[in-house]
Amino acid sequence: MSGKENDDRELAVESIANLFRKFTLPAVVGFIIGGIQITIDGYFIGNVIGSSGLASITLLYPLLIVIIATALLLGTGSAALVALELGKGNSDRAHKIASDIFPMILTIGGVFAFIGLFFTEPLLNLIGAKGIVFVMAGDYLRIMFLGSVFFIAGIALDPLVRNDGRPAFVMKMAAVGAATNIVLDYLFVMRWGMGMQGAAIATNLAFSVSAIVFTYYFFSKYARLRLHISDISPDLKIITGIMRTGFPAFVMQISLAALVFSYNFMLLRYGSEIAVSSYGVIQYSFAIFYMLFEGISAGVQPIIGFNYGAKLYGRVYSAVKMALFSCLMVGLLGFSVFYLFPDTVIQLFNRNDPELLETAVRAMRIFMSGIIVEGMIIAIAVYYQSVNKVKPSLFIQFGKIFIFILPLLFILPQYYGLTGVWMATPIGQYLMFAVVAMMFLKEIRFLKNAQEEQ
Repeated sequence: MSGKENDDRELAVESIANLFRKFTLPAVVGFIIGGIQITIDGYFIGNVIGSSGLASITLLYPLLIVIIATALLLGTGSAALVALELGKGNSDRAHKIASDIFPMILTIGGVFAFIGLFFTEPLLNLIGAKGIVFVMAGDYLRIMFLGSVFFIAGIALDPLVRNDGRPAFVMKMAAVGAATNIVLDYLFVMRWGMGMQGAAIATNLAFSVSAIVFTYYFFSKYARLRLHISDISPDLKIITGIMRTGFPAFVMQISLAALVFSYNFMLLRYGSEIAVSSYGVIQYSFAIFYMLFEGISAGVQPIIGFNYGAKLYGRVYSAVKMALFSCLMVGLLGFSVFYLFPDTVIQLFNRNDPELLETAVRAMRIFMSGIIVEGMIIAIAVYYQSVNKVKPSLFIQFGKIFIFILPLLFILPQYYGLTGVWMATPIGQYLMFAVVAMMFLKEIRFLKNAQEEQ
């Protein structure tokens, strides 16, 4: 039996608990490191440049999310399809899906670079940047867009390598990327005074390390789905399938971009630049726990996808239970940290602004109260995506923000002012969880019945 067949058999016969540990723990560690990498710029910008720098990066965040959304569209879409095809025994089809992601990355990266060259200032006007914030944001955004091909490749190839049976390798690369970002941020921002430009260059260079290594991996003898240059011949049907399957993840991120944009608008309307800076600190802090949720979901995705494709529904049910319980525990931990120690967290990003500390402490306690259920919402959405049920996954990603949080964001401040802005997200999260839980009961009954029959 070949090594590839052994790896596939493992997903079908190994205990779910062992598979969960093997795939989820490296994914969680990798995503935590990714979360740290996201917060690195905030740490250096907040401590070296100050609240204006934090306000700049917070205003830019919706535009950066668009790049991340595109990368996840490619990465999660291709990874989910590869896992399903391997579960069905269609290795040739899985190989073709993996090969078609590379021309997509190059094409989309080129589009973002073009936008960065010619449309930076209109985009800054769109997000409401003014004065020194406009200048700082422009320095950062232009460089991020120009280097977006590496940014996209580093994110998009991550789930494919993990699904290729290399979760520990992905974790190590995340650590290398984070370490690279820390060192370069320290040199460019803190030591050499390169400001926002230095932070952007450091981020792009850090992601380029993962992009180059992951690309080399797929064309090397170490890859199960080993590729050759001659294999790359874009297939419109496969590209459409990747985009269709990855669309829920894309919508989730685009919805997040719309939410952050709306939050920035409402914070400037009912608060000030300090409120925007506080929101930036909250988002950077939340990133670590959000990445924990994503790590759990990404780790369990190949287990769910493969076993669902193989019609081993009892194993799918066991994996789903483990993922939901893990997300609940992480959510409770996050709530405890942010409610009990908000000042400690906030001072990591800025120790010299008492007004920022006062505003952010109160905001964090309110905003983070919904973290308890956030992970379970993400895990259920990823389950639907893993089994190629796009519509319910899309509904979850789309509904949380557009049906609940955004309407509340524009209604509550009319009655509660700035406090209402902070209340919108947690209330929306709990309402969405109630809907998702009722919707998912049908899927749970199906999996339990199938488990009993098998």
